[in-house]
Amino acid sequence: MPNLKNARNKGKLEKFIKAHESDPDGDLDKLDAVIKRPTQGNEKATHPASPEASSDD
Repeated sequence: MPNLKNARNKGKLEKFIKAHESDPDGDLDKLDAVIKRPTQGNEKATHPASPEASSDD
């Protein structure tokens, strides 16, 4: 399998893993930097609370 996506789609993950067991370890510092990088855009992580409905008491 040439890549993980193809192996996953074809149900051949075991074969992919065995073919890549001898691959060198990745650079964990680079991976960590990518994970912690802020996402592009100005999306907020949380949505603002809904305004409370007025009561007709």
